[in-house]
Amino acid sequence: MENGIMRSPEVIALVGVSRTTLWRMERDGIFPKRVQVSVRAVGWRREMVEKWIQDRQEVA
Repeated sequence: MENGIMRSPEVIALVGVSRTTLWRMERDGIFPKRVQVSVRAVGWRREMVEKWIQDRQEVA
């Protein structure tokens, strides 16, 4: 996958959790923090999300 910013629908589909669960994992420090893209938009760095998924697969 290419580098860049992922918006929440893409992150939710890739990770397979609800929006609320994603927020809780982020709040609890389990998931990478979002970044401010513009005044009204946030996203996640693709490389950080992919690394988080890879780390989870290595543990399982």
